[in-house]
Amino acid sequence: MTMSEAVHARTTDVPEAERFDYFRDALSDVYLGIRTEWSGPGLFDAAFDSYPVDGDVLAHMWAPGHVGRRGSTLVKQRPDEAVYLNLSTSGDHVVSHLDRAWALGRGMPILLDSESPFVVDFADRARFRLFSLRIEKRDGFAPTRRDVLRINEQLSRTTTGRALVTQARLMCAEIEAGRPEIAAAMAAPVRALLAVLAGSSTESDRRLDDLKAVARTRIADSSLRADDVAAAFGLTGRTVQSVFQRAGESFAAWLLAERLDLARERLASPAWRMRSVAAIADACGFRDPTHFHRVFRGRFGATPGALRD
Repeated sequence: MTMSEAVHARTTDVPEAERFDYFRDALSDVYLGIRTEWSGPGLFDAAFDSYPVDGDVLAHMWAPGHVGRRGSTLVKQRPDEAVYLNLSTSGDHVVSHLDRAWALGRGMPILLDSESPFVVDFADRARFRLFSLRIEKRDGFAPTRRDVLRINEQLSRTTTGRALVTQARLMCAEIEAGRPEIAAAMAAPVRALLAVLAGSSTESDRRLDDLKAVARTRIADSSLRADDVAAAFGLTGRTVQSVFQRAGESFAAWLLAERLDLARERLASPAWRMRSVAAIADACGFRDPTHFHRVFRGRFGATPGALRD
Protein backbone atom coordinates (compact mmCIF):
# COMPACT_ATOMS: atom_id res chain seq x y z
CA MET A 1 0.00 0.00 0.00
CA THR A 2 1.34 3.42 -0.92
CA MET A 3 -0.08 6.92 -0.46
CA SER A 4 0.64 9.78 -2.82
CA GLU A 5 -0.97 12.60 -0.85
CA ALA A 6 -2.03 13.58 2.65
CA VAL A 7 -5.50 12.72 3.98
CA HIS A 8 -7.41 14.91 6.44
CA ALA A 9 -10.77 13.75 7.83
CA ARG A 10 -13.02 15.49 10.37
CA THR A 11 -16.28 13.97 11.56
CA THR A 12 -17.69 17.43 12.23
CA ASP A 13 -18.02 17.76 8.45
CA VAL A 14 -20.62 14.97 8.16
CA PRO A 15 -24.11 14.27 9.63
CA GLU A 16 -24.08 13.04 13.23
CA ALA A 17 -25.49 9.57 12.43
CA GLU A 18 -22.76 8.94 9.85
CA ARG A 19 -19.73 10.09 11.82
CA PHE A 20 -18.41 6.76 13.09
CA ASP A 21 -18.77 5.08 9.68
CA TYR A 22 -17.02 8.05 8.07
CA PHE A 23 -14.18 7.75 10.58
CA ARG A 24 -13.80 4.01 9.91
CA ASP A 25 -13.66 4.63 6.15
CA ALA A 26 -10.97 7.27 6.62
CA LEU A 27 -8.85 4.82 8.62
CA SER A 28 -9.21 1.95 6.15
CA ASP A 29 -6.57 3.25 3.73
CA VAL A 30 -3.90 3.18 6.45
CA TYR A 31 -5.03 0.56 8.97
CA LEU A 32 -5.75 -2.36 6.64
CA GLY A 33 -8.13 -5.04 7.88
CA ILE A 34 -8.72 -3.49 11.31
CA ARG A 35 -12.23 -3.46 12.77
CA THR A 36 -13.04 -0.49 14.99
CA GLU A 37 -15.60 -0.90 17.78
CA TRP A 38 -17.29 1.97 19.61
CA SER A 39 -20.30 1.93 21.93
CA GLY A 40 -19.74 5.15 23.85
CA PRO A 41 -22.32 7.82 24.64
CA GLY A 42 -22.74 11.09 22.78
CA LEU A 43 -21.41 12.17 19.41
CA PHE A 44 -18.41 10.60 17.74
CA ASP A 45 -16.25 13.68 17.19
CA ALA A 46 -12.90 12.66 15.76
CA ALA A 47 -10.06 13.83 13.54
CA PHE A 48 -7.69 11.78 11.41
CA ASP A 49 -4.65 12.82 9.37
CA SER A 50 -2.17 10.76 7.38
CA TYR A 51 0.95 11.74 5.44
CA PRO A 52 3.04 9.80 2.90
CA VAL A 53 6.61 9.18 4.09
CA ASP A 54 8.92 7.62 1.48
CA GLY A 55 6.56 4.74 0.68
CA ASP A 56 5.30 4.45 4.26
CA VAL A 57 2.58 6.36 6.11
CA LEU A 58 2.59 8.55 9.22
CA ALA A 59 -0.89 8.87 10.76
CA HIS A 60 -2.49 10.71 13.67
CA MET A 61 -5.95 10.38 15.20
CA TRP A 62 -7.82 12.20 17.99
CA ALA A 63 -10.98 10.30 18.87
CA PRO A 64 -13.36 9.05 21.56
CA GLY A 65 -12.20 5.88 23.32
CA HIS A 66 -12.77 2.76 21.25
CA VAL A 67 -11.18 -0.57 20.32
CA GLY A 68 -9.22 -1.43 17.17
CA ARG A 69 -9.14 -5.15 16.43
CA ARG A 70 -7.30 -7.12 13.76
CA GLY A 71 -8.44 -10.70 14.27
CA SER A 72 -7.15 -13.92 12.71
CA THR A 73 -9.94 -13.91 10.10
CA LEU A 74 -9.03 -10.42 8.92
CA VAL A 75 -5.33 -11.35 8.88
CA LYS A 76 -6.22 -14.06 6.34
CA GLN A 77 -8.78 -12.06 4.37
CA ARG A 78 -6.79 -8.79 4.24
CA PRO A 79 -3.09 -9.73 4.25
CA ASP A 80 -0.82 -6.84 5.10
CA GLU A 81 2.97 -7.19 5.09
CA ALA A 82 3.68 -4.23 7.34
CA VAL A 83 4.37 -3.20 10.91
CA TYR A 84 2.94 -0.27 12.89
CA LEU A 85 4.92 1.71 15.41
CA ASN A 86 2.15 3.11 17.62
CA LEU A 87 2.53 5.79 20.28
CA SER A 88 -0.19 7.44 22.36
CA THR A 89 0.23 10.72 24.23
CA SER A 90 -3.09 10.32 26.08
CA GLY A 91 -2.21 7.96 28.91
CA ASP A 92 -2.62 4.29 29.68
CA HIS A 93 -4.11 1.80 27.25
CA VAL A 94 -3.86 -1.95 26.66
CA VAL A 95 -2.48 -3.77 23.61
CA SER A 96 -2.81 -7.53 23.10
CA HIS A 97 -0.45 -8.99 20.50
CA LEU A 98 1.65 -12.11 19.90
CA ASP A 99 0.19 -13.92 22.94
CA ARG A 100 1.10 -11.06 25.27
CA ALA A 101 -0.65 -8.04 26.75
CA TRP A 102 1.03 -4.70 27.29
CA ALA A 103 -0.31 -1.93 29.55
CA LEU A 104 1.28 1.11 27.93
CA GLY A 105 1.73 4.46 29.58
CA ARG A 106 1.80 7.90 27.98
CA GLY A 107 4.49 8.24 25.32
CA MET A 108 5.55 4.57 25.29
CA PRO A 109 5.59 3.14 21.75
CA ILE A 110 4.87 -0.43 20.70
CA LEU A 111 5.58 -2.27 17.45
CA LEU A 112 2.72 -4.31 15.94
CA ASP A 113 3.09 -6.93 13.22
CA SER A 114 0.10 -6.68 10.87
CA GLU A 115 0.63 -10.31 9.82
CA SER A 116 -0.52 -11.39 13.30
CA PRO A 117 -3.73 -10.55 15.22
CA PHE A 118 -3.77 -7.66 17.68
CA VAL A 119 -6.16 -5.59 19.77
CA VAL A 120 -5.57 -1.93 20.68
CA ASP A 121 -7.93 -1.00 23.52
CA PHE A 122 -8.72 2.61 24.40
CA ALA A 123 -12.29 1.78 25.48
CA ASP A 124 -11.75 3.00 29.06
CA ARG A 125 -10.64 6.47 27.94
CA ALA A 126 -13.02 9.33 27.15
CA ARG A 127 -10.72 10.44 24.33
CA PHE A 128 -7.27 9.51 23.11
CA ARG A 129 -4.56 10.67 20.73
CA LEU A 130 -2.65 8.03 18.76
CA PHE A 131 0.22 8.28 16.30
CA SER A 132 1.19 5.45 13.94
CA LEU A 133 4.10 4.98 11.59
CA ARG A 134 3.10 2.25 9.14
CA ILE A 135 6.20 0.62 7.61
CA GLU A 136 6.05 -1.82 4.71
CA LYS A 137 8.18 -4.92 5.13
CA ARG A 138 10.90 -4.88 2.49
CA ASP A 139 14.40 -6.12 1.73
CA GLY A 140 16.54 -5.17 4.69
CA PHE A 141 13.58 -4.79 7.04
CA ALA A 142 11.23 -7.76 7.38
CA PRO A 143 10.94 -8.44 11.13
CA THR A 144 9.57 -11.80 12.24
CA ARG A 145 7.24 -12.42 15.19
CA ARG A 146 10.28 -13.09 17.36
CA ASP A 147 11.93 -9.89 16.14
CA VAL A 148 8.83 -7.85 17.02
CA LEU A 149 8.67 -9.32 20.51
CA ARG A 150 12.36 -8.68 21.07
CA ILE A 151 12.15 -5.10 19.75
CA ASN A 152 9.27 -4.32 22.12
CA GLU A 153 11.24 -5.74 25.01
CA GLN A 154 14.30 -3.64 24.11
CA LEU A 155 12.45 -0.32 23.83
CA SER A 156 12.81 0.46 27.53
CA ARG A 157 15.80 -1.72 28.36
CA THR A 158 18.56 -0.96 25.86
CA THR A 159 20.35 2.18 24.72
CA THR A 160 19.19 1.75 21.12
CA GLY A 161 15.64 1.06 22.26
CA ARG A 162 15.54 4.18 24.41
CA ALA A 163 16.97 6.22 21.54
CA LEU A 164 14.12 4.98 19.35
CA VAL A 165 11.56 5.94 22.01
CA THR A 166 13.01 9.45 22.20
CA GLN A 167 13.05 9.86 18.42
CA ALA A 168 9.48 8.59 18.09
CA ARG A 169 8.27 11.06 20.72
CA LEU A 170 9.97 13.94 18.93
CA MET A 171 8.41 12.86 15.63
CA CYS A 172 4.94 12.81 17.18
CA ALA A 173 5.51 16.19 18.86
CA GLU A 174 6.13 17.72 15.44
CA ILE A 175 2.76 16.41 14.23
CA GLU A 176 1.06 17.93 17.28
CA ALA A 177 2.86 21.21 16.61
CA GLY A 178 1.45 21.31 13.08
CA ARG A 179 4.76 20.59 11.33
CA PRO A 180 4.13 17.31 9.45
CA GLU A 181 6.98 17.96 6.99
CA ILE A 182 9.47 17.92 9.89
CA ALA A 183 7.81 14.84 11.39
CA ALA A 184 8.12 13.07 8.04
CA ALA A 185 11.84 13.85 7.93
CA MET A 186 12.23 12.47 11.46
CA ALA A 187 10.63 9.17 10.44
CA ALA A 188 13.85 8.12 8.70
CA PRO A 189 15.94 7.76 11.90
CA VAL A 190 12.99 5.97 13.58
CA ARG A 191 12.99 3.38 10.79
CA ALA A 192 16.77 3.13 10.91
CA LEU A 193 16.73 2.41 14.65
CA LEU A 194 14.01 -0.21 14.16
CA ALA A 195 16.18 -1.88 11.52
CA VAL A 196 19.12 -1.93 13.94
CA LEU A 197 17.00 -3.59 16.62
CA ALA A 198 15.49 -6.07 14.14
CA GLY A 199 18.88 -6.99 12.73
CA SER A 200 20.67 -7.41 16.03
CA SER A 201 19.65 -11.05 16.52
CA THR A 202 22.53 -13.46 17.14
CA GLU A 203 22.73 -17.02 18.35
CA SER A 204 23.20 -15.61 21.85
CA ASP A 205 20.03 -13.50 21.40
CA ARG A 206 18.06 -16.57 20.37
CA ARG A 207 19.33 -18.50 23.38
CA LEU A 208 18.39 -15.57 25.61
CA ASP A 209 14.89 -15.52 24.09
CA ASP A 210 14.51 -19.24 24.81
CA LEU A 211 15.64 -18.84 28.40
CA LYS A 212 13.21 -15.97 28.94
CA ALA A 213 10.35 -17.94 27.39
CA VAL A 214 10.84 -20.77 29.89
CA ALA A 215 11.15 -18.34 32.80
CA ARG A 216 7.85 -16.68 31.80
CA THR A 217 6.04 -20.03 32.08
CA ARG A 218 7.07 -20.12 35.76
CA ILE A 219 6.78 -16.45 36.58
CA ALA A 220 4.27 -17.12 39.39
CA ASP A 221 6.89 -19.22 41.22
CA SER A 222 8.44 -16.85 43.73
CA SER A 223 11.33 -19.26 44.31
CA LEU A 224 12.35 -19.32 40.61
CA ARG A 225 16.11 -19.04 40.16
CA ALA A 226 18.53 -19.12 37.25
CA ASP A 227 19.40 -22.72 38.16
CA ASP A 228 15.77 -23.75 37.62
CA VAL A 229 15.70 -22.26 34.12
CA ALA A 230 19.10 -23.76 33.35
CA ALA A 231 17.84 -27.24 34.24
CA ALA A 232 15.27 -27.08 31.43
CA PHE A 233 18.13 -26.84 28.91
CA GLY A 234 20.71 -29.04 30.62
CA LEU A 235 22.80 -25.97 31.46
CA THR A 236 24.27 -24.57 34.64
CA GLY A 237 22.99 -21.51 36.44
CA ARG A 238 26.34 -19.83 35.73
CA THR A 239 25.79 -20.27 31.97
CA VAL A 240 22.35 -18.71 32.19
CA GLN A 241 23.78 -15.76 34.12
CA SER A 242 26.49 -15.35 31.46
CA VAL A 243 23.92 -15.27 28.62
CA PHE A 244 22.04 -12.48 30.40
CA GLN A 245 25.25 -10.59 31.21
CA ARG A 246 26.31 -10.59 27.54
CA ALA A 247 23.02 -8.81 26.79
CA GLY A 248 23.74 -6.20 29.46
CA GLU A 249 21.23 -7.70 31.92
CA SER A 250 21.13 -9.92 34.96
CA PHE A 251 18.64 -12.73 35.42
CA ALA A 252 17.36 -11.32 38.71
CA ALA A 253 16.88 -7.78 37.36
CA TRP A 254 15.16 -9.04 34.21
CA LEU A 255 12.84 -11.32 36.20
CA LEU A 256 11.85 -8.49 38.55
CA ALA A 257 11.13 -6.15 35.61
CA GLU A 258 9.12 -8.86 33.85
CA ARG A 259 7.03 -9.52 36.96
CA LEU A 260 6.38 -5.83 37.48
CA ASP A 261 5.37 -5.34 33.84
CA LEU A 262 3.02 -8.32 34.09
CA ALA A 263 1.52 -7.03 37.34
CA ARG A 264 0.93 -3.62 35.77
CA GLU A 265 -0.77 -5.23 32.75
CA ARG A 266 -3.05 -7.32 34.95
CA LEU A 267 -3.94 -4.43 37.24
CA ALA A 268 -5.14 -2.52 34.18
CA SER A 269 -6.88 -5.50 32.56
CA PRO A 270 -10.69 -5.92 32.80
CA ALA A 271 -10.12 -9.69 32.95
CA TRP A 272 -8.36 -9.27 36.34
CA ARG A 273 -10.61 -6.55 37.75
CA MET A 274 -12.26 -8.86 40.29
CA ARG A 275 -8.91 -10.00 41.70
CA SER A 276 -7.35 -8.10 44.59
CA VAL A 277 -4.00 -6.35 44.32
CA ALA A 278 -2.51 -8.95 46.66
CA ALA A 279 -3.83 -11.82 44.50
CA ILE A 280 -2.37 -10.28 41.36
CA ALA A 281 0.96 -9.74 43.09
CA ASP A 282 0.97 -13.39 44.16
CA ALA A 283 0.13 -14.55 40.63
CA CYS A 284 3.12 -12.58 39.36
CA GLY A 285 5.56 -14.16 41.80
CA PHE A 286 5.50 -11.63 44.65
CA ARG A 287 4.83 -13.33 47.98
CA ASP A 288 5.53 -10.27 50.16
CA PRO A 289 2.91 -7.50 49.57
CA THR A 290 5.09 -4.87 51.22
CA HIS A 291 8.01 -5.68 48.91
CA PHE A 292 5.66 -5.66 45.91
CA HIS A 293 4.29 -2.20 46.74
CA ARG A 294 7.79 -0.81 47.28
CA VAL A 295 9.32 -2.10 44.02
CA PHE A 296 6.17 -1.29 42.01
CA ARG A 297 6.23 2.32 43.18
CA GLY A 298 9.95 2.50 42.53
CA ARG A 299 9.47 1.31 38.94
CA PHE A 300 6.30 3.16 37.93
CA GLY A 301 6.12 6.10 40.34
CA ALA A 302 2.66 5.10 41.57
CA THR A 303 1.09 2.53 43.89
CA PRO A 304 -0.53 -0.60 42.42
CA GLY A 305 -3.92 0.58 43.61
CA ALA A 306 -3.57 3.82 41.62
CA LEU A 307 -4.16 1.89 38.42
CA ARG A 308 -7.62 1.00 39.67
CA ASP A 309 -8.77 4.43 40.78
